[in-house]
Amino acid sequence: MSRCPATYQHFPLTLLSWNISNAHPSSAAPDVARRSTEAPRLIRDECLRPSPRPDVLALQECPHPHFGREEFGPSGYVSMGTRQSHCGFVDLLVREELASRSAAPIAMPGEGLPSVAAAIELPDRTRVAVSSSHLAPFKENAFVRKMQCEALMELMDGHVDNAILLGDFNMRAAEDRAIEDARGGGWIDAWKGAGSEKGTKFSWNSFANSYHEGGFRFRARFDRCYLRGGALHVSHFDLLGNEPVEGKKGDYLSDHFGLLVRLEVSNGEVVQK
Repeated sequence: MSRCPATYQHFPLTLLSWNISNAHPSSAAPDVARRSTEAPRLIRDECLRPSPRPDVLALQECPHPHFGREEFGPSGYVSMGTRQSHCGFVDLLVREELASRSAAPIAMPGEGLPSVAAAIELPDRTRVAVSSSHLAPFKENAFVRKMQCEALMELMDGHVDNAILLGDFNMRAAEDRAIEDARGGGWIDAWKGAGSEKGTKFSWNSFANSYHEGGFRFRARFDRCYLRGGALHVSHFDLLGNEPVEGKKGDYLSDHFGLLVRLEVSNGEVVQK
């Protein structure tokens, strides 16, 4: 008699990461003064537009340490902490429903790691560590970024078996292998895990995005989501904030596009049929 394959319980987890460029207005905005006032609301609305709403918001280049709490607190998010980076502040926000389930910030050492991390428990009792980071800029700092990633990975490994790294990593393609193989390897790049679709590859595209007037035109995949752990499986990867405001060519809310990642989290328990 043949046996049916095991079917496991899965919990969907939606993650959003976005460098919001200090909520500054684009050089292409039709009214810069008005955009300066409206930008926080527009950024909030864009972050909350996906359905279902993100469970985790990883923000970089927040204009001040209370930005996340002020903009997203009324919508049901709890900040796990903020950290100053080389530009603005890093924040990590979790939906209240998850934050109430023993969510706990993971302490960062000293001042050298521009990250915020927390361990959260999902409704299926799976524990996951998640982080928001804004790593060292510029091509020549590849080694610094590797050291920052490894330090963060070590901290998160000490808390749970399933870890997710989100943020503006400022990485270049030549750095991919070093990060995927760091701390014993097995780190999955979510964009690659979802199929490496060309249309969602670049989180920076100054050919289309005129955020910086007269800026050098190029494309890059600065923003990343890495995950490791047997319970984590990528089901969807997309960009956010990659459409011009009110359809005006070149006018975007940030110089970066955000990442929208959906995971299926399995706790290893078999569903009885």
